Amino acid sequence: MILSFNPKEDTSTQAFFDLEEQSPQRQLAEKLDRPSFGNPDAKLVIVEFSDFQCPVCQAEFPIIREITNRYKDEILYIYRQYPVINEDSITLSHASLCAYEQNKFWQMHDKLFLSVNKDFSSDNLKNIARQSGLNIEQFDNCTQSEKYKNMLIEDFQDGSMLGISGTPTFFINGHKLAGNVSREAWEELLAKLLKQ
Repeated sequence: MILSFNPKEDTSTQAFFDLEEQSPQRQLAEKLDRPSFGNPDAKLVIVEFSDFQCPVCQAEFPIIREITNRYKDEILYIYRQYPVINEDSITLSHASLCAYEQNKFWQMHDKLFLSVNKDFSSDNLKNIARQSGLNIEQFDNCTQSEKYKNMLIEDFQDGSMLGISGTPTFFINGHKLAGNVSREAWEELLAKLLKQ
């Protein structure tokens, strides 16, 4: 189900809460072993499928980061990989998961999206990892081993089964919201949903 959200219209948000807890679409989107941020007991779960090389994702990054920080006590935000833009997409997704194993995912995530230098050579990626506080030897071993390849494949397959046609694509309690969502639209949508 694709939900178009236009804050200027009287949009019913009840559909977000109509899904049963174990609905197949929601289960497929909400993998709890992925990088997450916020309240694990929240009634509102936002999942983003994203690509570090996607220009629309880069435009959405400061908005969703601000929103998730502001509502961290009321929502659970889960980040999932959907690396489809180019070869660097896969490299950066894998590098971010190597940061995740060192509990530095969000530091690496933010630096990858904020990186002005789009040359993600091995040396530059190590530099970003170092700036993110990672143990470089462990990071190197992880990236060279491709140990998270299966997780990336699973994220891609789940995204495909969920009907993702581009990034970013969000799932709010299992309901799809695709594309760039403005700060104002997020504010209005979350204000309505969190009143439920």
